[in-house]
Amino acid sequence: MPRPTRVVLVRPRNPLNIGACARAMANFGLSDLVVIEPYEPIWQEARSAPGAERLLQEARAVSSWEEAINNCSIVLGTSSFHQRPFEQAVVELPNMNPFLSPYPASEPLALVFGSERSGMSNEELSRCHAIVHIPTERAVPSMNLGQAVATVLYELRRHGWEAASPPQPAPALDREALIQSLDKLSAHYDYPRGYTAADRLGRIRQALQPALLPAATIHFFLSLTRHVLNHAKKQ
Repeated sequence: MPRPTRVVLVRPRNPLNIGACARAMANFGLSDLVVIEPYEPIWQEARSAPGAERLLQEARAVSSWEEAINNCSIVLGTSSFHQRPFEQAVVELPNMNPFLSPYPASEPLALVFGSERSGMSNEELSRCHAIVHIPTERAVPSMNLGQAVATVLYELRRHGWEAASPPQPAPALDREALIQSLDKLSAHYDYPRGYTAADRLGRIRQALQPALLPAATIHFFLSLTRHVLNHAKKQ
């Protein structure tokens, strides 16, 4: 299961950015959003984000660092490092998952993102286990808040994302129905030209033999071949 993860926004100033962060969280299956000292009425304006309305409604506004990271065993801050020296451990974003790997997957993680204007304070950064840095061009080191959240969450989930199960092959009777329909259509147009009925049917079976076709695909092509054949017979 994915590690329990909380996104913490520190003093955000733009309601659109808060909405973008919530949307990114919803994209990657997260729902625990905490905001430290949001600017009013900015916080009240950030109450809509397509696909993340409920997430925003349930987000918590708090006034202190302690409230924001309560119950989180691991705290990772984020920074562009722009004109700021660091004494804390620095983790380049591609190395974030290896950094987290020694911690049990059940240990909750807080990902903290600073204000659009000034980022996180030195005191806040010092209270993190490490600082995550997104490698960017030195000439343009900082990212939009919503983009930064989406990038970090993608990297967090990238190694633990469960691939969708491949569709199951269609039942043998459905597959046979498609073969028979293709055979009738081919016979109507004498294609491949010069083939006997047995050779034509054998060629169709041979062509479909290696294909693992799901039921939806079988049904679509079965409907298509029947439609074409019915239309041809009316001409």
